[in-house]
Amino acid sequence: MKRLPLEGVRVLDLTMMWAGPFATRILGEMGAEVLKIESPRAWDNIRTLIPQPGIAEPWNSSYYFNDYNRDKKSVTIDLAQERGKQVFLGLVARSDVVIENYRAEVMDNLGLGYEVLKASRPDIIFVSMAGFGKTGAERKHVGFGPIIEQMAGLASLTGYGDDGIPMKTGVSYGDPIGGMAAASSVALALINRKKTGNGAFIDLAQRETMAAQIGEAFVAASLRGEEPEHRGNRSPKWAPQGVYGAKGEQQWLAISCRDDAEWAALARIAGADDLAALSLAERRARHDELDTRISAWCAEQDPQAAMLALQGAGVPAGRVLDTMDIHDDPHLNARGFWVRLPHPRMAPWRQPSTAWRLIEANPQLRRHAPLFGEHTREVLGSLLGLGERDFAELEAAGVIGDAPVNPGVG
Repeated sequence: MKRLPLEGVRVLDLTMMWAGPFATRILGEMGAEVLKIESPRAWDNIRTLIPQPGIAEPWNSSYYFNDYNRDKKSVTIDLAQERGKQVFLGLVARSDVVIENYRAEVMDNLGLGYEVLKASRPDIIFVSMAGFGKTGAERKHVGFGPIIEQMAGLASLTGYGDDGIPMKTGVSYGDPIGGMAAASSVALALINRKKTGNGAFIDLAQRETMAAQIGEAFVAASLRGEEPEHRGNRSPKWAPQGVYGAKGEQQWLAISCRDDAEWAALARIAGADDLAALSLAERRARHDELDTRISAWCAEQDPQAAMLALQGAGVPAGRVLDTMDIHDDPHLNARGFWVRLPHPRMAPWRQPSTAWRLIEANPQLRRHAPLFGEHTREVLGSLLGLGERDFAELEAAGVIGDAPVNPGVG
């Protein structure tokens, strides 16, 4: 494949925060032209979340926003105004995909439901990413990643020991899962449209995409009535297994022994030769003791050197990288994973490149996330033929704008 798969596809992006912008970022990486639509009065709130300090325009300098929204163009349109709706529908007629992650009723309340979009372009692909879907008793609830994670059942699988207290993951895990599912659904809908000529209305409930990630637990509960057992970092099959503190502040090593040979190698390296002959049953029974011995050894070890020594001896081991360490990971740097995109409002910083690669097409980051309203005139002029008089009228009415109205920070 010598060209990106979505070249020539235009996406109207009405999404906010993480899940939706992550989906459209993937589409942009695949070559789509993504037009991020925001209202001067209702913009993507992540624009002002943790901005770079000391900047006059904080809505253009958020690290979060600039990560999730690169390779997009910014067009401001107030969809609550009739003139704004007509401008938007003009773009729909010239686009392939509309994607949003509002509450379930918002697009219908705006008068921009699927049937209206379809009247502007019969084969439009419309993706609704409401947290709980377009139907059902919870359809009007606002969906955030941490809430969705709890309601999807994921947190019930994690915890330490027998206290019965579930624990959430360290990030809003439901958001990227929902984003990847949405990007996948767009790809499938485009393939189907190419075959049949038909568009699609995709009702993608983020809670359901999250729940689908724990299928094994559902099967265990359905077939055998099993309750989730909280094991911390231990394995139901192998021993010892755990995450052990290494030398340095908050440095950790993940280690797992799957058979007698791996355990013997770990015991030799960790100075526990007296325990090297323990069988799997004995290791399970004495797991606490083994953890104490392994922890004492790890506490004196540089995590990178210890990982390499264990791996060299055939012991599955991995250093737990925090968000600072991962930027200096030699493997990721060797693959060119971290890149710096020039930005007119921000100092250079390292961002992740595309997580998928086509060897010939080789997607590259093309541009920084857009400034607020940066491409409004360019897009509306080239696609809809609007001129300076139109722009002046739209700006005077608050339909378009170059800055958010009454922006806050945080």
